[in-house]
Amino acid sequence: MKKPPEDLTEKLLAVSDRLTGTDLDVSVDDIAKLADVPRATLYYYFSGKEDLISFFLSDKLHRVSVAIGKATAGEGTVVQRLENTLVAVMIAMAEHPALCTEMPGAVKEAAKYGEVVNEAEKVMLAPFRELLIEGKASGELDIEDVNTTAIALLGAVNMVAMFQLVQTGTVDVENTNAALIPVLIQGVLPR
Repeated sequence: MKKPPEDLTEKLLAVSDRLTGTDLDVSVDDIAKLADVPRATLYYYFSGKEDLISFFLSDKLHRVSVAIGKATAGEGTVVQRLENTLVAVMIAMAEHPALCTEMPGAVKEAAKYGEVVNEAEKVMLAPFRELLIEGKASGELDIEDVNTTAIALLGAVNMVAMFQLVQTGTVDVENTNAALIPVLIQGVLPR
């Protein structure tokens, strides 16, 4: 992928959440029409659909990583920061629905989207793991397998957001966080 100019980047990112379908079911023609750019321009900067989808998902992952970074590095106990991180992920999922609908397809097709999957691991799962390791070391959290717990927490938030998007077209962040986050947190507190 060649780095697209700023004006093209802005057009593409402006339409990225308007793309419909799941499992990365979109064509270069669809993207060109939505962004109001010539198809040939897209092929000049991107090798094809997979390259464009990777570009979209990488942008969204970057935005989520900023939110996760702020939440995990914030003040408070590990439990408070874990709660803030789960809330930040839910908000990011609501703001960028493609993370719920398209990222599972990218993971499923890791051969095509390997870079994006690796980036997701680094910017989404790694901060969860680090926070869980800190909580386990301090005794605030009772966790056997940090990696599995990180995947489970992130997966739970993603699945709830994805089902809400499919059923209603939106994520009810406030009510969902009120119902989901305490259940997730209480499941990792020492007994």
